Amino acid sequence: MRPSLFLLCFLSAGLLADEPKIVISPKGRAPATVPDNLEKDFPGFIIIRPKGQAAVSTAVPMNPSVATQPNPAPAEKKDAKAAFDYWFAAAVDGQLLGYCHWTASESEKDGKKFLLGLKRNQFTFDRFGDTATMFIEESSVETLDGEVLVTSMRQGIGKDQVLAMSGVVDGKTLKVNGEGNAKGASKEIPWPAGVAGVVREPQLFREQGLKANETFEYLSYVGNLNRVQKITVTFEGDETATFWEGSAPRKYRRYLSKTDPIGKVKMPDLRTWVDVETGEPFRLESTILSLGGRVTFLRTTKEGATAPIRNPVKLFNAQSIRLNTEIANVHGRQWVVYKIKAGRDDEPGTMIPPERRQEIKNLDEQTKTFELHVKASHGPVKDAKPEPVPGKEFLGSNYFIKWDDPLVKGHAGKAVAGMPGTAGDWQKARAVETWVKQNMQAIEFSQAMATADNVAKTLSGDCTEYAMLSAAMCRALGIPSRTVLGLIYAPGPGGKPYLAYHMWFEVYAEGQWLPLDATLGQGGIGPSHIKIADHSWHYEKSFAPLLPVLRVLMAKPDFEVMKVSP
Repeated sequence: MRPSLFLLCFLSAGLLADEPKIVISPKGRAPATVPDNLEKDFPGFIIIRPKGQAAVSTAVPMNPSVATQPNPAPAEKKDAKAAFDYWFAAAVDGQLLGYCHWTASESEKDGKKFLLGLKRNQFTFDRFGDTATMFIEESSVETLDGEVLVTSMRQGIGKDQVLAMSGVVDGKTLKVNGEGNAKGASKEIPWPAGVAGVVREPQLFREQGLKANETFEYLSYVGNLNRVQKITVTFEGDETATFWEGSAPRKYRRYLSKTDPIGKVKMPDLRTWVDVETGEPFRLESTILSLGGRVTFLRTTKEGATAPIRNPVKLFNAQSIRLNTEIANVHGRQWVVYKIKAGRDDEPGTMIPPERRQEIKNLDEQTKTFELHVKASHGPVKDAKPEPVPGKEFLGSNYFIKWDDPLVKGHAGKAVAGMPGTAGDWQKARAVETWVKQNMQAIEFSQAMATADNVAKTLSGDCTEYAMLSAAMCRALGIPSRTVLGLIYAPGPGGKPYLAYHMWFEVYAEGQWLPLDATLGQGGIGPSHIKIADHSWHYEKSFAPLLPVLRVLMAKPDFEVMKVSP
C-alpha cells in the first residue's frame, strides 16, 4: 500500500489578504447559493464553511497505538481475489483526523466477471479556526486476475466543481479523459504491465512468502498526479501486538513500503501490519510532516471509523514555518536576507530556485544551510537584460486557467475599461490586480484549486482562486501569465511571525517576468514573498505542479531573518 498523496490537496490552502495585512480567518456567512445537497450531487466535493457553519461535526481523540474504537471481528481467510470491505480510523499523533474506506466487490457484465474497487479518504481538520472536511476518491475496474481495465479519480476543487478523471487501459497506454466540467480534457500516459489497482494492491502482501529483510516491488497508479509509481516493499519481520483496548494480542507481519521519488521530491515511507492468519491489513503508519506528524490508519468498524470529530487537527500548525523575529512593514522593504537550514533535503541548494528577485549565497552542503537574498519587485526594471520570450502555453486557455470564458473576458474588459489606448501590458496587468483585489470576496475557505472560469462566477476563494482568475484575465487581454507557488510572510499572535504557503501570479511585460499579488493589490510584491515554483498549467489536469512546494514542506526547513533593508 503506497503512502497517500492525499496531502497534495492541502497545499493549495494559501492565505488571504486584506490591505497589506494577511487575513487568516473567514469573514461573514456562507453564501446562500451553496446547495444543501452538495455532497450528494457532487461526490468528493470539499465542504468548508465559515465559523459556526461547519458541515461536519467535530471528534474524540484517538490513541494511535491503542484505539478506543470497537475492535473489528477477526476476518475469515479469503481467496486472494475475493471482495473485501475495510474501514480505517485515521489519526495524527493520536488526534483523530478522519477515515479511509477501502472496499472491493464482484460484478458481472455480459457473462464476464470483474472486480470493482473504491478507496475513499475523508479528513476533517481545523483551518484557521474553522472546521473543514475534504474528500478524495480513487477507483478501478479489474479482472479476476488483477489486470486493471479502468481507473477513475474524483476530487473537489471549488464551489459546485469536482475534478473527475477516468482512464481506460489500451495496451501499454492509459487514455485519461475528463468528466463533468473537465469534459474534453484528455491525456495519454505510459501504462507498464502489472500495475496494481485498488482491488489488487492490499492482496499483494498475502501473496508474498518473504523472509525477513526480503523485498518485492509493484507499480501503483496515482490519480491526482496522473502517473504510475514504483513501490519497494521490505518484510521487516513478525510481531505480536494489541491494537485495540481490551482485545487479545494478534500476530502480524510488518512491511516497510518506499515509493520512488518524484523528481527531487521524496515521498514518506509507510509501514503496514498484516494479520498473519488472514493476510489482511490492520494498521498503516507514515510520518507525514505536512499533516503534523505520525499518521496512523487503524482498522476498525464503520461506526468507529466515522465517529464524529470533536477536536480537529490544526492543519496550519503543520503547514507554516516560524520565523525568529518580526519584520515591520515587510511589504514595503527593499530586501531581506534569510538563513535557511534544510536538514531533510539532500540537495538544499536546489530547493528554492534562484531568479531575478532571489539569490542563493554561502551554500554549505555539509550543514545544508544557505543564505537567501530576496528583493522587492514593483514593476519593470530599467535597462534590465530581457528575459526569453515565453512560449504559447503562457497565453493559451487550459483547464485551470481558462480565459476563453465569457465571464473571465468580461471581467478583464471591466478591469481595463477607461484606460488609454497607449496603455502597455504592465499597466493593464496592474489594473487586473486592482480589479481582482476589489471584487473578490474572502468570505470562506471553500475551494481547493478552483478553475478560473469557476472563480469568475463565484468571485470568492483564497489565494489560489485570486491567482488563477488574475492569470486568466491577463491572458484574455493578450498578456502572457503564470501562477507562482511559494511562501509569504505573515504576522502571528504574540509577535511570532511565520511563513505560510501562498500563490500569486506573474506577467511578462517589457521583456521581464513581473510578480503581482491580487490578495494584496500593491502593484508588485516585497521581500515578503519567497518563490518556489511557477507554472503555466498547460495541458495540466492534475496537482503535479504542487510537487516543488511539497518538497519544501517535507524538508521542514528552518528560516532565520539575518538582515533587513532600512
